[in-house]
Amino acid sequence: MFGVLSMLSFFMRTFALSFSIFWRALPCWAFLFAILYALFSFLSSSPLIFLFLLMLAFGTLSVFMIFVHIRSGLIVADTVNATDLGKLFKRSFKFFRFFAMFNGILTGLSIVAFVFAARIGIFDLDAATNAITSGSDEELMAFQAEMMHPAAYAYFAVMQIFSQMAYSALAVPMAANAAACTPKGRDVEIFWGFGAHTIRMFLLNLVSGTIVVALVIAYVFLLLTMPVFDGSTLLQFEDIQDITLPTTVASYAMLAALVLFPIAGFVWMVSLWCAGATVCYIDHRDKKQSAKDFEMECIYEKPLSIDELRELRMSRMNGIPAE
Repeated sequence: MFGVLSMLSFFMRTFALSFSIFWRALPCWAFLFAILYALFSFLSSSPLIFLFLLMLAFGTLSVFMIFVHIRSGLIVADTVNATDLGKLFKRSFKFFRFFAMFNGILTGLSIVAFVFAARIGIFDLDAATNAITSGSDEELMAFQAEMMHPAAYAYFAVMQIFSQMAYSALAVPMAANAAACTPKGRDVEIFWGFGAHTIRMFLLNLVSGTIVVALVIAYVFLLLTMPVFDGSTLLQFEDIQDITLPTTVASYAMLAALVLFPIAGFVWMVSLWCAGATVCYIDHRDKKQSAKDFEMECIYEKPLSIDELRELRMSRMNGIPAE
């Protein structure tokens, strides 16, 4: 019962914090897109150079934006000082290298698990090899047909749970590294808190995945039924060539809403995950600090005086608890 109440409290705190992070993170995303657009305009004559630079910086930028979200949550919780941008960039690059190594390990384990599953008869390794190397439709369809049985479904379910648990274990280390990006912040180990509150984050991933499916369904419904084209919907056009740009202000407003809806949904989903990581980090940090404070109290506890020891011994001899 206590575990259920604790999980409900975690979800309530996470969802409440996610909206605060969302509004603080939106300007950062707008600023990032403005920089990328300016860089793209500057390199418009050489788009391959822009794509190459974007690929080089994509991983670090992704971690950087996650750190920005987490720090927004920590600021709302009033647990951090001012942000050191230099540390934030360095930590983002350092954690991205750690994340790349972590992904490499997971990929290796996935390959080993697939080979083991093939050895015990869940998959036909030869059919999988032929499907991957040949790329022919016949080989791919044959391998796909072979995977349509309960053992294969169970394998994919177990692997999905394993990967989600592994990534959930990184939530507290990411938040800890983001929290350390202050001018006088104490440096932390890159994997500090690894595995803390993994179940919490795993369940949050399940909930957020369900929300994503619901949002996609809602978006498709709005896309097909909103009267964007001067009072007409997409369902009312028999030929896509008949669709023209809207002319009324209301139609443009609806079109802008349809464009902004997936962007806002993406930013909020990132905010939700980072809110969960922030809450887990705060709880884990407070738990560690409480244990440390208790140890220090035990070490520096005032020793009993002679009279207190004599009174304690006499109370124990008489079977009376000491006051």
